[in-house]
Amino acid sequence: MNKRAVIYARVSTDEQTKGYSLQTQIESCKQYAAERGYVLLHIFSEDYSGASLDRPELNNVRDFLANEDVDVVIVYDVDRLARKSIYQALIEEEFMRDGAVIEYVIGQYDDSDEGRLQKQIRGSIAEYEKAKILERSKRGKRGKAMSGFVLVGSRPPYGYSVVSEPHKAWFEINEEEAEIVRAVFSWYLYGDETGKPLSMNAIAIKLTNMGVPTRGDKQSHFFKKRDQGVWAAAMIRRILGNETYTGTWYYGKTKMMEDGKKRKPKPKCGFGKQVGRPRDEWIAVTVPVIIDEETFKRATARIKVNAEQSDRSAKHKYLLGRRLRCAKCNYTYKGRTRHQNHYYYCGGKEQVPVSLCDAPAFRGKDVDFTMWNWLVSLIKNPQALIAGLQEKQSDSVEENQVLLDRLAMIENQVADQEVQLGKILDLYLTGDFERSMLTERKLRLENNIINLRKEHLEISSTIEKLTLRDSQISEIQEFCDGIRDRVDTADFDEKRQLLELFDVRGKLATENNEKVIYATCLLQPQPVSLALTSHSSNTGATAIMPCASPQMAPSR
Repeated sequence: MNKRAVIYARVSTDEQTKGYSLQTQIESCKQYAAERGYVLLHIFSEDYSGASLDRPELNNVRDFLANEDVDVVIVYDVDRLARKSIYQALIEEEFMRDGAVIEYVIGQYDDSDEGRLQKQIRGSIAEYEKAKILERSKRGKRGKAMSGFVLVGSRPPYGYSVVSEPHKAWFEINEEEAEIVRAVFSWYLYGDETGKPLSMNAIAIKLTNMGVPTRGDKQSHFFKKRDQGVWAAAMIRRILGNETYTGTWYYGKTKMMEDGKKRKPKPKCGFGKQVGRPRDEWIAVTVPVIIDEETFKRATARIKVNAEQSDRSAKHKYLLGRRLRCAKCNYTYKGRTRHQNHYYYCGGKEQVPVSLCDAPAFRGKDVDFTMWNWLVSLIKNPQALIAGLQEKQSDSVEENQVLLDRLAMIENQVADQEVQLGKILDLYLTGDFERSMLTERKLRLENNIINLRKEHLEISSTIEKLTLRDSQISEIQEFCDGIRDRVDTADFDEKRQLLELFDVRGKLATENNEKVIYATCLLQPQPVSLALTSHSSNTGATAIMPCASPQMAPSR
């Protein structure tokens, strides 16, 4: 019976001109399958970085293998599967668990210790090449900035146009947009024809009513959330906070940093956290001036004062200020006072001049009363919280099994790479590889083993955290006992402190014509969640999603 196969091809943008085109890969893989009489089931191809394990089409291959009987996954070369040798090995083992082996068109590797080692050496070379590509790219960009050129692609700040030649680009003032930028600063600081300074919302409304096109209206590659000619306060905020208008554009303001945390990778970027660099590391590039420095500093100072006053006002009027979101549009619910009554209004509904949501307002005292009493009930009844945590823990058995499977895979990888280390000397004696290459390979294998063991430790720690120990139960009870007497006499500031300590947050929704609060809190490392209902102005306390405490009776 002929083997059933699929093809996976990958290219990243910076490789399009280096003989790695998707069509070239696919044609070679098709020929490879035809020569061996394989039945070709599907072709997966994508333009994505090989430095990430989470790729759209690679995930589709995973799903396909889980649901179809596949014997072989055909890949053009090792570095088309992954740019890191450790990722390549993990993907191979993952596919093998689903009954499929990976075969490479370029380079035939025996299913032996020597074949696996040669394949991993090829993967390490690909990883080294990727690192060199990134290093050269960063060095080239830095060199351009130091030579006085900007690197913004086709997205310059509003008010500028990009003029480019091969390997260099610079800004020129777009007079039509620059006039809008100057008007925005003037309206914000000095006011319009009324003589009164305008808020960011008021400026957005004014520009919309004037029919001024946004950058997204004129550029097809911009993602637009709003209709033609509709400005938002966030756009005005970006203009007022853009230091480039004073005549200096900066390169290298941020950098990617591996902090050891697991997070969803960004397209083209992979894993890591974007962090700011110290200002003395930025590279300054001179650009045409639109706003003088004094005007920019005054606008910055006003923004800071307004933010401080807004925070102080919200803190003393709304117990759940900045802790509520809309379940429909995910905008923050904001506190507003109308006719001496306090309400929480959906931020999406209040977007001007076009509302993005139709969620209703919630009475402030009802939401504050319900959320605070829900927290008090947890503090006074920690047994209910613990019971909920234990229930949540039992529901995560399947997730724990995935982690245990991952641990087993890592242990196998460590054992395999330790075997490869033992083969390095044998390969050197055969004379097939240069000593420098094998020395570098030895270091890479040792680093891979260190990284695998580090991940093993992190996963083991995660599994341990998912297990609620008796000591943790005692700690929760003691903590709640220690603050129980404070909750009945707590003033506004003390309530805010406890809400922050437990990180209490809520999502407001309307279900079956009833107002609902989905409340969450964090105690120790464990999440807590349930939902409370509000009937018109009478806020009830019916738990309709009991994940951290037993169901409570309605309280009206």
